[in-house]
Amino acid sequence: MLRLALEETPEQQRWERFREFFEGLGVRYDAKAFNGDPVEIDLTLRGLPGIQFLSGPLQGLTYRRMCQKADPTEDLGLVINPGGPLYISQRGREIVLGEGEATIVSLTDTLDAAHRAPAHFQVLRVPTALLAPRLARGQNGFLRRVPSDSSALRLLTSYIDVAWKERTLAGPDLQHLVVSHIHDLMAVAIGATRDAAEDAKTRGVYAARLLAIKQDIARYLDRPDLSVSALAARHRCTPRHLQRAFEMAGTTFTEYILMQRLERAHGMLVDSRFRDEKISTIAYDCGFADVSYFNRMFRRSYGASPSDIRAQTNR
Repeated sequence: MLRLALEETPEQQRWERFREFFEGLGVRYDAKAFNGDPVEIDLTLRGLPGIQFLSGPLQGLTYRRMCQKADPTEDLGLVINPGGPLYISQRGREIVLGEGEATIVSLTDTLDAAHRAPAHFQVLRVPTALLAPRLARGQNGFLRRVPSDSSALRLLTSYIDVAWKERTLAGPDLQHLVVSHIHDLMAVAIGATRDAAEDAKTRGVYAARLLAIKQDIARYLDRPDLSVSALAARHRCTPRHLQRAFEMAGTTFTEYILMQRLERAHGMLVDSRFRDEKISTIAYDCGFADVSYFNRMFRRSYGASPSDIRAQTNR
């Protein structure tokens, strides 16, 4: 992971530091101040085999990007625009991306761009050879708009955000799986072949949707009325689709909810901050409507009662 944070650098020197940073990566930038906007640059570059992800504020500059190294690899980038109008020009075409929109660019050809404040920049870089076979004919055209209401694009951005923020990229096997899921979601967002789209439904799309659903569950775990139908409606899928996502992960929706509630209750029981909290209150706060059921399921999972676990911790 590399980071370019220029908050402490005088504003008039920031574009030069920006240029020097990317020259070391084989990319040349010519930049100048844009429209009087404040220059803000705080970029993070993360890499895994088969993908790079560049993100962060990049505003107040109009710039030209050119590759310097004689690298035979042809890469493409999915540019995602979280906010602020983003102008891009390449190969005689141009586009202005609105909030939440995305487009494909070549990362081997010269590119001109400018981003108005408040701007946040995201680019997924992949080798063309890895992504092109997944794309339907005519869907790999550069500067074609991917709309902000694309469900695949929303799943992609949320999946990337969680994958890195939650540090789920520890082992090589998991890294390979995450990269494969991202490739699936990119292809579906851009325009996948029929076979690639079907494969993505059982891989990347399911994985991303399941991750988003699990986040949602964590937010509403304390609600006894947490249900398949309510979650499915929020995530714009059928209840059966949601249940199938958990089944493919080796569990069921009901089992997952139960284990998450039990783990939260266990964590509270061994936490000194909740030492004086009644066990029944902890059960209710974790979404259990029946204390007897909570006690029974807790003993089955941990081999001891909630009061035993608390007593062992407080010895």
